[in-house]
Amino acid sequence: MNEEDLNEALHDVIVRSSPPSSMDPARALDQARRARKRRRVAWAGVAVVTLVVGVGAGPALVANYTGNRSAGQMVASGTSTTQPVSTPRPVSTVAPTTRKTGDPWPEGQVDRTATAGPRAARAVTLMHDLSSSVPPGFSTPDLKYPDGRPMRWPQSQYASNDGEQDYWEYMAAIPVQKDDRVGRLLVQSTTPDGKPAMDPCKLAQKFWGGAGACTIVDVGGKKVGVVTTNGRGSYDQWAAYRHDDGTVVYFAQAKKSDHPGRSPLTQPVFTTRQLAELVTSAKFKIST
Repeated sequence: MNEEDLNEALHDVIVRSSPPSSMDPARALDQARRARKRRRVAWAGVAVVTLVVGVGAGPALVANYTGNRSAGQMVASGTSTTQPVSTPRPVSTVAPTTRKTGDPWPEGQVDRTATAGPRAARAVTLMHDLSSSVPPGFSTPDLKYPDGRPMRWPQSQYASNDGEQDYWEYMAAIPVQKDDRVGRLLVQSTTPDGKPAMDPCKLAQKFWGGAGACTIVDVGGKKVGVVTTNGRGSYDQWAAYRHDDGTVVYFAQAKKSDHPGRSPLTQPVFTTRQLAELVTSAKFKIST
């Protein structure tokens, strides 16, 4: 379509349009009043529809806006979309209890020794771990003394004295037999007592008198004190190791037992190196 065709089409539209009707003032006023009344009715209907729709859709809109939060959560947080910050767990700062003169024995005990409960059970486990560590060629029979007492025994005891923080000693002793000869082993694990670390040999010489020559054995970077008594004292040799958390472990061996009717072993159960390795083992560490 060119410009001429366009002009012709417009002209045709104008010609076909009917002229406006003449204006009657009374009729015009009546039409205006009727139109205003219709508008009022229409607006009232719109308001009612809006209210109904708003009531029905309100909860859905609120839920969608608030991410399905409860009304309480929405009021508490306003319109903020910031996620709540979790409160970190408190870290215990309770210091170990210090024993004072006249304090009762802990955990309902009648004396230092725990004869039942978790602490007694730990000592029994320690005894089993000691038995399982004996090398081939040796056995750990359930022997008894002449009066009927067992030669293998576990013990857990409260070790703190007045003015010291609470700590515990777990101990286990077993007879070790080869042929008809009997020796013995002992392991002791002491929970952290709050005392400073010391030289490995000085630590080793604190065990049951500690008379003997001491050497330091390196076990994977761990320094172990090993004392050899050459038959003097209850044990011929023992190793001592202090873990980083303060737990102290002793591992002792003797060729002779304390049974008067049993001949002693002709050789130690463990070499010096083996003894040092065993004392650093995690299975003999009891820290609580």
